[in-house]
Amino acid sequence: MCAAKRKALIIGGGVGGLTAALALRRSGWGVEVFEQAPQLREVGSGFMLSPNAMSVLMGLGLRHVGERGAEVTRFDLCAWRGEPLMRERAEALFFCGDAPAVLFHRAALHGALHEAFGNEDVHLGARLARFEDDGRSVVARFEDGREARGDVLVGADGLRSAVRAQLHPGEPLRYAGYPCWRGLVRGFEHPELPRGLLRETQGRGARFGVGYVREDLVYWWATANWPQGQPVPGGDKAFLLDTFRTAHAPIPQLIAATDEAELLRNDIQDRLPLARWGEGRVTLLGDAAHPMAPNLGQGACSAIEDGGVLASVLDASEDLEQGLRHYEARRRERVSWLQRLSWQFGVIGQWESPPAVWMREQSIRLTPVSLLRRQYEQLWGWRLEAGR
Repeated sequence: MCAAKRKALIIGGGVGGLTAALALRRSGWGVEVFEQAPQLREVGSGFMLSPNAMSVLMGLGLRHVGERGAEVTRFDLCAWRGEPLMRERAEALFFCGDAPAVLFHRAALHGALHEAFGNEDVHLGARLARFEDDGRSVVARFEDGREARGDVLVGADGLRSAVRAQLHPGEPLRYAGYPCWRGLVRGFEHPELPRGLLRETQGRGARFGVGYVREDLVYWWATANWPQGQPVPGGDKAFLLDTFRTAHAPIPQLIAATDEAELLRNDIQDRLPLARWGEGRVTLLGDAAHPMAPNLGQGACSAIEDGGVLASVLDASEDLEQGLRHYEARRRERVSWLQRLSWQFGVIGQWESPPAVWMREQSIRLTPVSLLRRQYEQLWGWRLEAGR
């Protein structure tokens, strides 16, 4: 067991950082969270937490967190005109029995984690300048002159992590070849969009996903092949309306109903898997350690897994440096696999040529259900207590 009031410095107050903070505090650690933003909040989009991540949160005492979102009971993958390629119900997936899949508005989940952790040990407007590890403790130095000392430092500061940049300077980002647009529509009703459904539609160089994040709120996302950083003709909404004009209902209707001012666009980027995450008393977590394209819905999920494993390993470690390396070893194989698979899924999903699209659709139709369920189990059947 770890000594009482060992102290962890968490750089980054997002979903992964707050999960790690909650898990470490539950193990008896003192924890301070440092967030560079002036407010601790997430805005503007949605994401799914699959049972692997939900099980971690429920184990941290957040048994009712699913009430902040909308449970997903059916998963559909379909072609451009709406022909089903794959359909699965959550009730048929036995590894979903102890924890649901839930689609959240990002701010709703982040708010639940923030409420559970509280404000007292959260420091806002804290932009990390550098850290120093003397072998006995680690000091975080911030751009405004603040300093903090702890027994370990965890970089949970996202894709452009300052902690990772100090550990691995000069590392490039990799552009996936497409942006992702995200939108929210309130009060939307359509017979082809029942509650509980999460659907992805694949076309020629474009994809669209949709589901309810609340009873009255629909979240959608869209991708289209496009050069990095380049504006689209006519603006984002006009471009998406044109790109998806021939797609099945209610895709064009959802785009039309979205306030353009609320559309978010992000060029999708990741990094290649690391052979070594941290060193000494410093480690990485979530997107700082293993950023991945959002094609499997496992970015936030894997960060939550990280937080649970980190606390579990450190709770059993007398030597903290060895404990951090053990945590990294426990996580590296799974998240490297997720990074590669997420990238590959995006490459295939963005194919444009008609023969390639036909081949993709046929391969999905002909894949045995038993194989699809084994793949789901690899993704969603992970549990902290299983030691994987």
